[in-house]
Amino acid sequence: MNRQCTLRESVCVEGIGVHTGKPCRVTLRPADENVGIVFHVSGQQIPALAEYVVSTDRCTTLGVDGVRVMTVEHLLSAMAGVGLDNAYIDVDGEEIPVLDGSAKPWAECFYRVGLREQCAERQRIHLTRPVSVMAGDRGIWAMPHAERLLIATVHYDHPLVGTQVAWFPLDKINYLEEIAPARTFGFWEEVQPLLARGKARGGSLDNALVIFPDRYSTPLRFPDEVLRHKVLDIIGDLALVGAQVEALFVAVKPSHTLNTAFALALRQTIQGE
Repeated sequence: MNRQCTLRESVCVEGIGVHTGKPCRVTLRPADENVGIVFHVSGQQIPALAEYVVSTDRCTTLGVDGVRVMTVEHLLSAMAGVGLDNAYIDVDGEEIPVLDGSAKPWAECFYRVGLREQCAERQRIHLTRPVSVMAGDRGIWAMPHAERLLIATVHYDHPLVGTQVAWFPLDKINYLEEIAPARTFGFWEEVQPLLARGKARGGSLDNALVIFPDRYSTPLRFPDEVLRHKVLDIIGDLALVGAQVEALFVAVKPSHTLNTAFALALRQTIQGE
């Protein structure tokens, strides 16, 4: 039986919000089986489910009744990647700490604290028909399949990036080694426009990979780190389905907007079956 898991004990993580530039702190606490992932922000409970997405402008933001928490995708990606099903997340601040810009520090934190297996079986959904969301030349598809696999491709009109394509088995070992370390990235020419919009105020060379016209700000962790970070984001956004979907996923030019719309479509499909 594939059982649900929670944390063995509470853990606190502090850092900077990549967009607000402000200090933020989260305390992750064990939760009972079938609770799922629930954020506690300013006295409000915000379930980590697709219907609570309120913005996808450069990050995924969840909210209820005007209370919001920004940049949840890396944390949710790590939780999904290691198989952490149930937890309360107390948020002190407006945003989840960016740490090094990847999901690796989160995953390592969970393994240091330890996971506790629970009695209930993990909710796994086997699709009976394809589900898709498309927008212009972008799209995400899920098809019934015996294994959880993700094929992804990105394209940027930049000589260092161009078109990247890869496929990944969606299992714990592969996630930790091949996906979690990939850092968030941005193009140099985007920095000033983002700052003017109140974004990326906490971005630095310590928590983001900056792509200059002729070089990267730091050595790449993978030759296709840009693509792998997009895969990391997809996994985090698809955690908003609230269940493990057994399928073959194909993502073409994914984005937070597309990912979360797809997560909502999957939830609606599951609820309708």
